[in-house]
Amino acid sequence: MNGISIETLFSGIGAGLSITVILTVVSFVVGSVLAVPLALARTSPLWVLRWLAIGIIDICRGVPPLVWLLIIYYGISPVIALEPLPAALIGLSLISGAYLAENFRAGIDNVHKGQSEAAMALGLTPTHQFWRVIAPQAVNIAMPPSASYAVSLLKDSAKASIIGVADIIFMAQLEVSRGAPAVLVFSIAAVLYLLVGIPLSYFSRYVDSVVRKKVVTV
Repeated sequence: MNGISIETLFSGIGAGLSITVILTVVSFVVGSVLAVPLALARTSPLWVLRWLAIGIIDICRGVPPLVWLLIIYYGISPVIALEPLPAALIGLSLISGAYLAENFRAGIDNVHKGQSEAAMALGLTPTHQFWRVIAPQAVNIAMPPSASYAVSLLKDSAKASIIGVADIIFMAQLEVSRGAPAVLVFSIAAVLYLLVGIPLSYFSRYVDSVVRKKVVTV
């Protein structure tokens, strides 16, 4: 193995672990923030807002994440000095926003209309009806698919390596270029992804169970 130990490989590839975590967490959080207005526009009675949101969501979801990363990095970098990591965060956050918006939209659509009618009968304003009655239940419904998407986002973050982001895959490719066995290197990369992905899956289930206990009944 050209004198390269497994400990050395773990250390070298593991150097990209923090970047992978940053890509996943930041993109999911920013994507969630972007998804809220998109989901509201998607469910708006105003057709202009509704179709504008549909257009944005379809464009973001219809192009592979890898292509978006290449477009953003090579499209913006010549105009504004943009490092690979910010470019990847912008791209993954936009894509996350589109996917999560559809989850939130489905959550809003699946809240029984009787809930709004009951809230209206109690004299709540439309704003209070949404944030105190509809939104908590919509979050509850949207949580399972959103949690699953977080795991998918972790795997999608690997695509950032193509624009030079020093994540797990980038560091693995670097070790292979130095002569380390590819099978061993990428097996170690897989283990590192599992170290993040499995706790993320369990954490998502935990958040889901907590949210389910906080369903607001009016």
